[in-house]
Amino acid sequence: MKENLYTSDVIYIAAADSCESDKAQAHYLCTGTNDQNVIQAAVDSVAVETCGEIRGRRIVLLPGNYYISDFPRQNPNGRVAVLVPLATNRFRHITIQISGAPHTEASAIHVTREAYEGVAENESCSIFACGDYNQNHYVFQDFYVTVPDDQKNIVCFDGRYMGSMGLRRIRCICTAQGHYLAPKKTLPVEGFVAFMGTYGSNTMWEEKWEFCHSDGFGQGFAVGREHLVLIKCAALFGRYGFTFNNYPAFRSDKCHGDITVHPMTLISCIDEANANLWKFAKNDYKQSISVYNMSFEIFTEWMKLGGKFAVEERPGDYCGHIDYVSNYGSATPNSPSIPFWEKGSGIGFETINNVHKKVCSSEERRSYCANVGQEIFDTDLGKKLIYTGSNWYDLMGNLVD
Repeated sequence: MKENLYTSDVIYIAAADSCESDKAQAHYLCTGTNDQNVIQAAVDSVAVETCGEIRGRRIVLLPGNYYISDFPRQNPNGRVAVLVPLATNRFRHITIQISGAPHTEASAIHVTREAYEGVAENESCSIFACGDYNQNHYVFQDFYVTVPDDQKNIVCFDGRYMGSMGLRRIRCICTAQGHYLAPKKTLPVEGFVAFMGTYGSNTMWEEKWEFCHSDGFGQGFAVGREHLVLIKCAALFGRYGFTFNNYPAFRSDKCHGDITVHPMTLISCIDEANANLWKFAKNDYKQSISVYNMSFEIFTEWMKLGGKFAVEERPGDYCGHIDYVSNYGSATPNSPSIPFWEKGSGIGFETINNVHKKVCSSEERRSYCANVGQEIFDTDLGKKLIYTGSNWYDLMGNLVD
């Protein structure tokens, strides 16, 4: 028997095609049309205060298919399907979790073709977003989202006005995506984003994005200035897999912190069959980005559509560490000769292709696509060399072939 809505810490929503036993325990039942309004009603109930507490901190989408038929709400960035709530009068910080069936892909949210076509050419819409700056912590996990095409400015998970946003086992899919050897002739627009971060500080809440997946977006993971860790996140079949500070940062008295930047860490993430490698937008604060054991799979069919390796809009704006491997597809070996940076970018990073040896012959060293600041002991020359971005030099400053 389902609990009373106002005394339950878990609010259940069932889809029109959920099984009968799930429907029987649900507090809210969707019909398959305008399901965003039912989800919104459940989200709004989170802020109901009972006995000095906030009930319903966890909202569960029971296995089934849920349909976004419109973006009927509004925040300063545009129209929104589901607005997550602000803090109540008595509580500044609350944690709200929206999840599907744990560790499955049995719960899915679909943007209908009608809703997609209703987005104007220069309009921006979001599926999940917040209405104004706040210090709440929002967690989304264990469901996936589909969008029928890629030429509209739609953000699936829009954290810009959230205090912080955690993501776990979320997959965003454009159902019109290209594939490894067959990219679409027209790339997704840059404003079509799977996951977008906050405007700045994460108000010191836990903030991790774990095991999330983006297929076919203009930006898979658009991260900004928040203190964020991404673990085993993957982006495929898009314009950019990962971008940094590619949206404005704002300061508000309602938002904890300021617009300065915080360190960011990526661990064992994947960038595969995208038209470009990473984009680092302008950043006045020397943000530190640390990347460990990154995997790149470069498909020439996709690179022909974009064709840029990693680029800083203003070289030197960033610092940090990036180590990676890259190849020309999963059936090919990791390569020592695939560039990571466009020429001139990445001068503030320690960038390491993990295939490169620290000690090797002159012939092998010359086969490497070296990164700025890279050091190698050349066994033929019997000395250590440093690469400056255009040439190798020994420690006495002598040019070396």
